Formats: sequence, structure tokens, C-alpha cells
Amino acid sequence: MRLLDTTSFELRNGAQHSFRQEGYAILSHRWIGLEITFDDLESHVAELRTGRRPLSSPQADKIRGACEVARNQGIRWMWIDTCCINKNSATEESESINSMFKWYREAMLCITYLADVRRDFSLPITSTGTFKRIDSDEPSEWFSRGWTLQELLAPSEMQFFDMGWTYIGTKREMADALAHITGIKAEYLTGAEHFREACIAAKMSWMAHRTTTREEDMAYSMVGIFGVTMTPQYGEGRGAFVRLQEILLTTHLFDESLFAWKMPDPNAGARLGVRRDWTPGEWGLIASSPEWFAGCGDIETVTDQTVARSFVQTPQGLRAPIRRKLYKSKTKAIDYACGFVWITIIGLIPAGIGFMYVKHRLNKQAKEQFPFVLNCYRRDAEGRRANIAIHLQPTSVDEIRYRYKMAPPHVVAKRVRCDEIAVQLKPVTDYGEGILLQPRPDFTS
Repeated sequence: MRLLDTTSFELRNGAQHSFRQEGYAILSHRWIGLEITFDDLESHVAELRTGRRPLSSPQADKIRGACEVARNQGIRWMWIDTCCINKNSATEESESINSMFKWYREAMLCITYLADVRRDFSLPITSTGTFKRIDSDEPSEWFSRGWTLQELLAPSEMQFFDMGWTYIGTKREMADALAHITGIKAEYLTGAEHFREACIAAKMSWMAHRTTTREEDMAYSMVGIFGVTMTPQYGEGRGAFVRLQEILLTTHLFDESLFAWKMPDPNAGARLGVRRDWTPGEWGLIASSPEWFAGCGDIETVTDQTVARSFVQTPQGLRAPIRRKLYKSKTKAIDYACGFVWITIIGLIPAGIGFMYVKHRLNKQAKEQFPFVLNCYRRDAEGRRANIAIHLQPTSVDEIRYRYKMAPPHVVAKRVRCDEIAVQLKPVTDYGEGILLQPRPDFTS
């Protein structure tokens, strides 16, 4: 880890645990134009030490202001992403991306600089208007950026400052206002509850309306939030988000809310350039963007599960427990009636016709669209759980023979009606695995 001395403005390399013991501050901010990078810093050191404010650029003023805030609170070391990472080194950049959440979590203080906010002393700090931009009624752009999500969640101590380095308040003091803006429970922001208790869909929903300059960073900025690691591969586009979800398949085995998303509109998938055999509203189980999780912040998972259903990546899509038990209720009653006919004087021919009808009925049902119930839920107005269900359409099904009518047939399916998710009071089942197809658009084009 490389940190900035808050007095000399010189960089120092060292082990992160050593800096943690001594205590360091860390800056959360929105990049402004051409920031002062690792390569540029040396030429600005003299100005940062002795120059009179305002300095030669807003970027230099930001470094100076952050270091002064830290130094005034007795903190010697400061980490700033713009100048403390040598991005000429792919190894260092990868390590920084995968370590950043830990660095923010273990900082003595996170200093959050809002360059587009001026403190309004007529408003209480608990008001969302405290974070209003100087040129609009929207909250600071800091709230719309992808990387700042983990920077909000990770630190235990966080202080906010406006464009002139006027102190606004702490994350704990303003938790309700921050919750209203971000959609994150206030309890997660105060530390009363650990945010990792939120399911995948809820965490994704926090990112749904954020953006990053580089498309891949929508995924890379979430690795710490999910407690996983990824090797950055800039150039893969939205494929990075798909890759993140494939990692979550293997690390969050009990959390099926990964599949509890819905498209913003039926054509959202078609706009990504999939083959013509994928029509509007069709997709697989893996979403293409955090945007598809918008509105999913109230989804929950069952925390006391002991057995997980299996979802395994294959070249076609996911091998998933989507087989259905079709031989039941009305079909079973018809079959029993035919059996009764068989053993009575009425005879073989009518019974045989009935058995053929049962077989036909089962094969017809096997090709019909059906709800697939996920092991996650929403609560109704009275607090009762209702499981999330998505809609599947079989594309091919093994023929059901009458002799094996009770066996759930193997099925290959697509997800359909992807612009909606349902809630159903039905049990989660596992009658065997089928294949849920997944489109593979060219995200890099």
C-alpha cells in the first residue's frame, strides 16, 4: 500500500497492516477533470506544501484540503486513489481494485468531499437537501457514481465536507437522509446491522442507478461489497458484470436472489445484439446490467437454509433445478379413472384411449410456460413471505412415455416475460436439473 504523508505530501510504501496500526485517512470523492496522478504528484509537492490557496487547480486544492482535514485530526497518512496507485502497473491496479474495500473499511477516517455541494446552514443535516447540488435540486453527483457505493458502505467513520471544505456531518448523523437518497437501509449505514446481511438482489439494486466512466468498473467496483475477487480485464465491456455473477454462483450458493431481476422494458435484451432466435422479453438467468435489479431492494433470502439447490454454468447456460412434477391432481385423477375402467367389465379399448389421453396431456403440459419459484421472497403488507417467481418457456422437452409418467422430464428452457417478476405462495422444489439457456451477446462491440 502506498500513502501520502499529510505534512510533507510525499508518498510512502509500506504494508497495509502497519499503516492500519498507526492510523490512516482515506478520501472518497468524485473525479474532477484531469486529476493529479501518481506520475504527476512529484511536480506538485512544493505547491502542496507551501502554496497559498486557492492552488493552481481544483485537483491540487482537493489533495491539500483532504490532507489538512486529516492532519488536523492527528492523522499522518492519507490514501487518495488518484495519486496513490501507479496505474502503469497492471499488477498494482488489480491488487488495488481487489483490496480497495478493505482499505476503506480499515481506515481510521473516510473523508468525503462533495465538490458540487455548498453547505446550507438553514437546513438540518438530517435533510436530504443538505446534499443538493449547487446548480440543481438533484443530490450530489457523488451519489450517482459506481465506485462511491463501496466507499459509503465500507468505512466505520465517515465525515462529509462541502466544496469549500466546510464540515457537514458524519455518516451516522445523516444515515436517514443517506438512506433516502441511496435506497440503503439506515441500519446498514450506522452499523446497527451489517450490510452483508442484504441479499444479492438488494445489493445490486443499490448500484442500479449509478454509472462508471469505464463500463467494466460497474462490476469491479462491487467485488468488495460481495467479498469476492476478480482479475480486471479492461475491454470486456458488460462481460465483466456477467463474469461477476458467474463468480457469485460459486460463492453465494444459498442466495437465489441473483436471478430475481427484471428488464427495464421487453426490448432491453434485444438492444444488446443477441441472435434473432431471442425475441423481446426473453433472456437467461444472468442479468446483463445492475440496472435490471432496480426496484429489488426489498427482496430477502431465507437465512437458515441448510441445503442449496444447484446452479452450474455450462456452455449453453445454467444447469438448474427446473424439472417439474407434471403427474398430479387432475391428470392423476383421469389416470386412476382409466385404471378403474381397465379392471371392470367395460374393457380394454376405452381404458387404452384414456391412457393415451393422459400421455398426450402430460406432453402438452410439459411444453407450456410455467413459473419457476426462487428461494427468495418479498413481504406483503402484513409481513408474510411470498416467494419470487420468474417465467420459463420450454424450448425442448423429452417425450413423456406413459410407463414413466411420474418421472419429471428433462427440459431446456428460456426465461420469458423478463420485464416482470411475480410473487407466489408456492413451495421451492427440486425434481431434477434441466438447462436454462443464456444468450451471449458481444458486449465488447
